[in-house]
Amino acid sequence: MTAPERPRSIGLAPGLDDAAAGQDAAKYGTSNPVVQKLLARWMGTMHTILGDTTGVVVDIGIGEGFALERMFPEHTPAIGLEYRHDKALVASQKLPAVSVVRGDAGVLPFPDRSADLVTSIEVLEHLPGYEQAVAEMARICGGRLVVSVPWEPWFRLGNLGRGKNVKRMGNDPEHVNFFNPRKLRSALGLHFDEVKVTKAFPWIIAEASQPR
Repeated sequence: MTAPERPRSIGLAPGLDDAAAGQDAAKYGTSNPVVQKLLARWMGTMHTILGDTTGVVVDIGIGEGFALERMFPEHTPAIGLEYRHDKALVASQKLPAVSVVRGDAGVLPFPDRSADLVTSIEVLEHLPGYEQAVAEMARICGGRLVVSVPWEPWFRLGNLGRGKNVKRMGNDPEHVNFFNPRKLRSALGLHFDEVKVTKAFPWIIAEASQPR
């Protein structure tokens, strides 16, 4: 009998810097009114999907905490996992109610079915082995998983429209995976019986439940 494949570390995509604090602040603090309106609508949709949260909340790829602090009421207890030390430090200082731990999305340091709600916001597009991260999030999920990623190709076209990353055809240099609603639903459907995808241009949000 063949032994099941062991989870593997994912790390960062090749060529990326381990120090990246400040990226999230620049994005969420932009003075562009159109981007701010899109961010607000995206987070409003996220609030509707999340609803009232109870139990153990684990956020995978917390970054500097800017998304998490907008997703939940102030002082909501949660656990945040982050690979980059400098970003983890910023998040821990910003969100005192959140326990921030360093770790790899491909080998999560949490027991099976230990989280009532798992979230992962703008993370899968950065991971060279996102399939392993999805499998690990499903393993620790005892309730729901809520994931959001850029909706391609609209995200890149939006960047081009405002003159960002023009030489890369609008693509962020840290994005190595590209998702549309069908691809995101398929990725989560390998591990969950129910997956619902909601469009929040230029992002998509998936809510998955009944982990296998």
